[in-house]
Amino acid sequence: MSTSGPAGGCMTMVRVLPERVTMPEQLPFTYVPNYVPDADALFARLREGLDWVHREGTPRLEYYANRHSVPYTYGRGMGRRTYEAQPWTADIQTFSDRLLEDYGDVLDVCFLNRYLNQRDHLGWHADDSPEMSDSRHIAVISLGVEREIWVRPRADREQVSRIRLGHGSLFLMHPGMQDTHEHRIPKAGFECGERISMTYRGYEEPGA
Repeated sequence: MSTSGPAGGCMTMVRVLPERVTMPEQLPFTYVPNYVPDADALFARLREGLDWVHREGTPRLEYYANRHSVPYTYGRGMGRRTYEAQPWTADIQTFSDRLLEDYGDVLDVCFLNRYLNQRDHLGWHADDSPEMSDSRHIAVISLGVEREIWVRPRADREQVSRIRLGHGSLFLMHPGMQDTHEHRIPKAGFECGERISMTYRGYEEPGA
């Protein structure tokens, strides 16, 4: 926080956002390093305090929460699976509030992934489920070991952008990106420890 105002006068509180990394205009995302002020403590609380779930055949641990206590069905065909909402914790609420303040979107769904080592990963996909709003940002907070996120346009899948997600960073996918692009977290090319991601989305009643 910083303050400004004339000496002896009313002081206005101004919160300074972390510096953004400028991306080419055609890329529909923004990267913000050092978004989390005490990333080590948050990482430890999430790692030790959540009831992480491991599903057979899924190369990571997962935790799904939302403010509406509704289940979430993800995937297609044999990969289709349903998640029951788990508790919406104080830490999850803290960053939901902050993202609303910073970017103006109500993000009331949080899907957390915990990658235990370099082999854990997430394949190519778009967050385009009908329950998730396409008109709001999708925000990914990264904690722990730095891993890359890859992004590619559906119209040219050879054109891949690779962004290294730092500890405590924010990767912000702009509204509409899920219609035109896919993303993934590939296996790391080096031995590494754990990473946790908090992915915030906006809930939308199906058929609304």
